[in-house]
Amino acid sequence: MGEKFYAGMFFVGTLFLVGCSQGSEDLAADREMSLGITAVEPAVHAFDLKQVRLLDSPFRDAMELDRQYLHTFDADELLHMFRKTAGFPSTARPLGGWEARELRGHFVGHYLSAAAKMFASSGDEPLKVQLDLLMRELAKCQQAHGNGYLSAFPEEFFDRLEAREAVWAPWYTLHKVMAGLLDVYLHSDNEKALEILKNMARWARIEPIPWQKCTCRTFWKPNSEE
Repeated sequence: MGEKFYAGMFFVGTLFLVGCSQGSEDLAADREMSLGITAVEPAVHAFDLKQVRLLDSPFRDAMELDRQYLHTFDADELLHMFRKTAGFPSTARPLGGWEARELRGHFVGHYLSAAAKMFASSGDEPLKVQLDLLMRELAKCQQAHGNGYLSAFPEEFFDRLEAREAVWAPWYTLHKVMAGLLDVYLHSDNEKALEILKNMARWARIEPIPWQKCTCRTFWKPNSEE
């Protein structure tokens, strides 16, 4: 099983969730038509995070530490590589770790998910303000690309994948951004996040990647010791 399997699972799952989200009937119809499946209404639903509040406890203490950590990130720093990739100037301090490597954008996707769920769980309004700002700026980056693409790395990474050259998990990283956008839409009521996500999903569906040429070696080699 190579990149074809992983990318297929990620994007079918994301398209399914987007299609089933409130206000996205058009994408749901596209999904059913293209994949030959029909959405089934679940018999059991999880509680909305906004309906649950932790009482004083070690669990609440741990959540509070996470909440404080999320506030240590500056929006311009999170947006830095998205802006640079879209052709916009940025003087922000680049983030390190994954954000300084081919996986850049990966951490930002996790941040979006964490901040959205924290807002829903705690009612932290400054986090909501930051998420709204991030959505407005990411939408500008996507618009600059002109084809629905949005990432902290260039589309050239997918050319390398098609050529079976070593590249570190572009679809996997893109999926983290898409998952983060979906969480922002679901947990912080941001319609802009859903709009960005739909555009990314449409880009993913039309991008002509010959998956049959992609192998596990292509996908994982940058992570190996070879």
